[in-house]
Amino acid sequence: MKFDELVELFKDRPFFESGEVHLIFDESTEQIEARLSRWVHKGKLLKLRHKRYLLGKKYRHAEPSRGYISNFLYRPSYVSLRTSLRIYDMIPEAVYINESVTLRKTAEWETDIGVFKYYSIKNERFWGYRMYPERDERTLAQQKFLLALPEKVLLDLFYLMKGEWSKDRIKEMRFQNMQIVKPERLKEFEKRFKSPKVTRATNNFLSLFFKEEV
Repeated sequence: MKFDELVELFKDRPFFESGEVHLIFDESTEQIEARLSRWVHKGKLLKLRHKRYLLGKKYRHAEPSRGYISNFLYRPSYVSLRTSLRIYDMIPEAVYINESVTLRKTAEWETDIGVFKYYSIKNERFWGYRMYPERDERTLAQQKFLLALPEKVLLDLFYLMKGEWSKDRIKEMRFQNMQIVKPERLKEFEKRFKSPKVTRATNNFLSLFFKEEV
């Protein structure tokens, strides 16, 4: 296996797992892992997590989205919380940590392309996400990712961030672009979530932004 061969294989989908390399090249595990490690050391590859790699920037013909990488660094997971709030333009501040929700234990990785943080949630609350962006055939496979719906983002935030969500705390978030939030769906999701803390927070949120619907 030569590096040029690896680039040719993954230039259009530059985030890959070493298991894919093993399936393609007829070499021993030791040989392949040694080469990958050497290329990481030379800066030709970025190692984002155990057995998960990204081609160096100058070798990529396409850029995978942080959301896609988030999904596949730690599976199953979907992008949510403050990362999703920023994607939906629901908060004005920039967000520098890639936050996701997972069925696995809480984890965090610092990589050369950013910090990826995962919050654990139980199976009965692991829902309310979609593929993003939708209906865009021009979007490359490694730019699509699982993203929480706006209403589920709010519930994940209320549930996973410590402390009560008073009206004052909600105001401090400086929420914006509220027209994308559907109050009926938010109420439906809140009931399904079955969390007293989330119910209190949702009622406070609705009374601030959707007074006529409360």
